[in-house]
Amino acid sequence: MNGLGPQELFGYDLGESSDLLALIALLLVVVGLFLAFVGRRAWRHVMSFIGAVIGGLLGFAVGTAIGGLLIGFIVSALAAIVGSALFIFLANLAIALTAATLAFIVAGALTGSTIIGLVAGLIAFVVTIVFIEGAIGVVTAAVGGLLVGIGVMWLGFEMLVVVVAMLGSMILGGAFQMFALKEEAELREKARRLGSDSPLAMKAAAPPAPPPVPGRPCARCGAQMTYIPEYNRYFCQKCGVYD
Repeated sequence: MNGLGPQELFGYDLGESSDLLALIALLLVVVGLFLAFVGRRAWRHVMSFIGAVIGGLLGFAVGTAIGGLLIGFIVSALAAIVGSALFIFLANLAIALTAATLAFIVAGALTGSTIIGLVAGLIAFVVTIVFIEGAIGVVTAAVGGLLVGIGVMWLGFEMLVVVVAMLGSMILGGAFQMFALKEEAELREKARRLGSDSPLAMKAAAPPAPPPVPGRPCARCGAQMTYIPEYNRYFCQKCGVYD
């Protein structure tokens, strides 16, 4: 590893304390890996929590000033719900605006046309809003990779290692989040087909009770139907349908 010159953070010289610099660098690597691989799931919860706290505090202050302590608690609870939903919306909007800005800059620089840049930015904004879950995964993977790269650099590794760690975290983290998103979509679709509202409910469902009779004739063709315990339904081999 190569030694680095003095590092500064918020005006403080971290180079005077190698232990403190190493601790902060390791923290950046851990946080970066967390964002890169599970940032999409954590993002919504973090923004929801922040919005609920801010909304609750503001609602409590306003409610207490208007009608006393009890009104303050009631208004605080309602404001926390509104703040939670609002911050999630604002976070999604911020990601879409970021994608639109980047598309505008890149398209405008490549073509030299402001109109094309604006069109590209508008398309990027709409696509990001429509596919917001995937966009959050990509953005958090990129941010996490940058944090990993900074942490590895502050640990004193060579620039080649820094670049590999940064790009590796971005690519692997983004791929992992996209794969997890695909699995969640498949679970939701399977749960919908089985009449369940969520994958967790589907997993937690108790095994179906045995049918009152081992079989029954098909109402369409009269053939004996087979009971399928996994779906708790009867299946006609001849008609190829469940009942």
